[in-house]
Amino acid sequence: MDPEYLTGIEEIDNQHREIEETAAAVLEALEARDKWHIVHYIVVRLHELLRFHFTVEEALMRITGFPELDDHKRVHQEMLQIVERMKSATLDPNLGKDSEILRKQFSFLTHIVDHDKRLAEFMVANVSHLKR
Repeated sequence: MDPEYLTGIEEIDNQHREIEETAAAVLEALEARDKWHIVHYIVVRLHELLRFHFTVEEALMRITGFPELDDHKRVHQEMLQIVERMKSATLDPNLGKDSEILRKQFSFLTHIVDHDKRLAEFMVANVSHLKR
């Protein structure tokens, strides 16, 4: 993971790494023209990781009184909808024809880190045991 994307919160950063690795595995499977069910399995795993990650973050936001909670939750829902569409697309045995469309969908990953950096900055500034 590019150091500029680190939030400074170890658990969040570890989750980001796993999400990034899983997204890369999807792209590699598409590039290798793996069978649709292999790609689907990896996208399902990505969806699970994102759901867990978003649940953790939203709990942290509620606990710490993060002022952008509603906006952040909206972005989470939008991202999960994108991955839901990806999951549906990967159920098509003719996936190879639409693999470029799936590749373009991965632009949402940078939004995760952008939003999470604001959360991390808020937490470090406002939660005493996180201050450096």
